[in-house]
Amino acid sequence: MWNQLIHLTFHGKVGLQAQIREMLVAAILDGHIPVGVALPSTRVLAAQLGVARNTVALAYELLVNEGYLVTRSRSGHYVNPEIVAGRAALPPAPRADAIATRTDWTSRLRSTVSAQRNIVKPRDWQRYPYPFIYGQFDPALLPMPGWRECSLQATSVSEVRGWAGDLIDGDDALLIEQIQTRLLVRRGVFATPDEILVTVGAQHALFLLATLLVDASTTVGIEDPGYPDARNIFASRTANVVSLPLDEHGLALTAALDTCDYVYVTPSHQCPTNVTMPLARREVLLEWARANDRVLIEDDYEIELGLEGRAQPALTSLDRNDRVVYVSSLSKTLAPGIRSGFIVGHRDLIRELRALRRLMLRHPAANNQRSVGLFLAMGHHDALLRRLRQAYAERAQRMALALAAHLPDVRFRTVPGASSFWLQFPDDVDTRALAIAAAKRGVLIEPGDVFFAERAGAGVSVNHARLGFASIDAARIEPGIAALAAARADTSAESALALPSSPRGA
Repeated sequence: MWNQLIHLTFHGKVGLQAQIREMLVAAILDGHIPVGVALPSTRVLAAQLGVARNTVALAYELLVNEGYLVTRSRSGHYVNPEIVAGRAALPPAPRADAIATRTDWTSRLRSTVSAQRNIVKPRDWQRYPYPFIYGQFDPALLPMPGWRECSLQATSVSEVRGWAGDLIDGDDALLIEQIQTRLLVRRGVFATPDEILVTVGAQHALFLLATLLVDASTTVGIEDPGYPDARNIFASRTANVVSLPLDEHGLALTAALDTCDYVYVTPSHQCPTNVTMPLARREVLLEWARANDRVLIEDDYEIELGLEGRAQPALTSLDRNDRVVYVSSLSKTLAPGIRSGFIVGHRDLIRELRALRRLMLRHPAANNQRSVGLFLAMGHHDALLRRLRQAYAERAQRMALALAAHLPDVRFRTVPGASSFWLQFPDDVDTRALAIAAAKRGVLIEPGDVFFAERAGAGVSVNHARLGFASIDAARIEPGIAALAAARADTSAESALALPSSPRGA
C-alpha cells in the first residue's frame, strides 16, 4: 500500500523528505489513509521506500507540526481526525431536473472578455528551441543568487515584522524609497511617496486607471498599431476607443487627438514598432495636452535597458502641468512573473487609486514588495541592467545580421535597449500562417495583426510580426532565423499548390 501511495524520484530537484510529505498529505486529503490505521513506523517505511530512517522521521515530524498527523504514546502516528472531519464530502450526482434548471451564465455576462483579441503565447514556450517571443525571460540571465539572497533576508525576523502585517492600503516603505531614488531619478522623474502607488504589474496599473477615469462617455486614444492589452482594458470601459495613427516619430499629431479625453502613449519604445519619439514631438504633445485640457497616460516600459545617457527624457519629466500619468514595471528586467509595477501621478489621483486598489486586493503581496525593495537597495538590479544591456546589444546585432542574411526582403526596426524587432514582410506573406509553419520547426513568433485595432480582413495588413530576443540564447538566433526562413518557404510552397492551375494558352 505504501509503495503505491509514495512514488519517489531520486534524481529530481525536490528532496526526498519533501516528496514523502507531499504524497502523504495528498493521500490523507484524498481519504486513502483511514483514520484508525497506524502509519508504518519510521524504520519500516524507510526500508520499504529505500531511504534513510531520519528522512521519514523528519517528514512525520513536519506533518505532526502541521496538524496532518497525531501521535499516540507507544502506538505510532495516525491521521488527525479533525483533518478528515473538515474535508468536504463529494457532491451528489445532479438530477436530470437540476441539470435543466442550471444557471445560464452566458446570458448573465455583461461582456465576453475572453472574446477580445490578445497576444497568444504557448505556455510551454521553453520547450521550443527558438522562442522569439516578447516579454519572457532567459533562465541564464535570471539573477537567481541576488534574488535568493534578498528573499532569504526578507524572511528574517526583523524584516518579517515590517511586511507580515496587513498593510491595508499601504505599500512597503523600502520599495517606495527605491522606486524614488533608483528607478524614477534615472528618467528625470522626481516624486514624493504620496505620488507613487505599487501595482501588480503595468497591466494592473492600466486597469486601475481605466476603472477610475473612464466611463461610457469617455474617449480614449490608443496608438495604432499599439499595445493590445491596453486597447482591451480601455475598451472594456468605453466603446469610444479611437485609433491614433503613427508616423516615423511615433504618435502622429493629427486631428484625431482632439476627440480624446485621454491618450495612451508609449513614447520611449513605441509598442510594437520600437520607434522612439523625439524630444520636439514630446514637447508639442505636452503643449497640446495643456492647451486642450487632456491627460496623457505614459507607459514607460523597457526604457531602463537603453544605453546609458542616450534615453530621451520621460514625458512625465517634461510635464509641468500634471498632464501625464506615468506607468512602469520591472517585468522587462527582473522577471515578468514577479508582477511588480507602479503608477506615478498627482497625489489626488494616487489617493483615489489607492482606495480603489484596496477594494480589489488591498495591496500587492508585501513579502514580494520587500524582496524587490531589497533587490534594488543592494545594487542587484543595477548589476542586472548592465548584464542585460550587454546581452541584448549582442543579440540585437545577431538578429540584424541573421535577418539580412536569411530574410533579405523583410524590413525590420529596433532601437538600443529594445528586446524585440518589428518585421514587415512582403505584402503576399500572411504571418499568421507563417507562425503556424514556424512552430512546426520549433520557432515561435508573434503575428502582427493583433497589434492593429481592426481585425485582419478589414483592410488590415497581416504581413507584420514581432520577434523578441530576451528569451533566446544568442547562439540560437541565427539558426532560428534560418528555420523561420525555411518555414516561410514552406508556406510559399503550400500557397502555390493551393492556387488553381492556369488554363493552357493563358
